[in-house]
Amino acid sequence: TRFGAVTNLYETVVYVALLVAVLGLVFARLTRAPLYAVAGGVGAGLCAMVGEALPPDLGSNISQLQPVLRSQFWLWVHVKTIVASYAAFLLAMVLGNIVLLLAVVRGGGVEPGISRALYRALQVGVVLCAAGTLLGGMWADYAWGRFWGWDPKEVWALVILLTYLVPLHLRYVGIVGPTGLAAWSVYGFMSVIMSWYGVNFLLGAGLHAYAFGDGGQWIVLPLCAAQIIVTTVELVVISMRRRRVVTSAG
Repeated sequence: TRFGAVTNLYETVVYVALLVAVLGLVFARLTRAPLYAVAGGVGAGLCAMVGEALPPDLGSNISQLQPVLRSQFWLWVHVKTIVASYAAFLLAMVLGNIVLLLAVVRGGGVEPGISRALYRALQVGVVLCAAGTLLGGMWADYAWGRFWGWDPKEVWALVILLTYLVPLHLRYVGIVGPTGLAAWSVYGFMSVIMSWYGVNFLLGAGLHAYAFGDGGQWIVLPLCAAQIIVTTVELVVISMRRRRVVTSAG
């Protein structure tokens, strides 16, 4: 169609698959850090598998757009911007998983150089999320007559922004180190999943009714729980090793 292909879950998953791969390659080229490209490829592969597995009731079918969505301009400047932030956060999440796993396997902590790579990915995501949220408010004012109405989708866009602003500021002042930033990039992605999937398929409330659906929670929720458990175990292992090193040195 002549409208941007970001009007349901399936289309956004495919769009994020493309963007996370492109972001990984661009970052790898600019910084000469191949880990970006690896993370981008993994993220794109995950999105491709999710898109392939989506049943019709989770948005992989094609249907008529609701009238409120029939704006080529706003679909491009708002929806594609906010979804692009998901790609940046996905890149950071995959990077976080990789570097934490490497830290556990190698028996050390997260290297500062890799932490800077995470930091850049999170910065890009925050900028895109902030811009997309502001543009969404402008579209809401145009479509519904108010800039902000505490709609669930709006609230969770704000939650994402705050979730990622916190570690960026804490890292800047030196409170959060490389390992903490890597863990936060993984934990923080749960807020993205809630906004991307949960608001429409778990809460099912608000003005964004065009995107509602049902199903998938018995797959999504256990995977999220498994991710949280694995990351927490990795943090515990890294922390225990660090304490042993400090104790033996003392």
